[in-house]
Amino acid sequence: KNECKKRAAELRDEILFKQPESSDLGDCPICCIPLPIDSQYSTLMACCCKLVCNGCNIANQIREIQESIENKCPFCRHPAPDNKKEAKKNLMRRIEVNSND
Repeated sequence: KNECKKRAAELRDEILFKQPESSDLGDCPICCIPLPIDSQYSTLMACCCKLVCNGCNIANQIREIQESIENKCPFCRHPAPDNKKEAKKNLMRRIEVNSND
């Protein structure tokens, strides 16, 4: 009976701590956990065009608020755009750089 309880606990731990399979979106470049398929749980950074999970993005925002520092990209540390026009300009600049390769 003790062996059954021990094995049940081991199976529970295996299920609990099993890493999810990779998604077609790849892994978050910061925490290396597979990005969720649902796009509302990740953010495309306009400065470097990296898709970052919301966990890493929010953790970065909390750190910046607590330390009273400028809002920057959690991946490349480029200052965050002040408005949508600037974000679109940064995104178009990245597209041009990548299309010239």
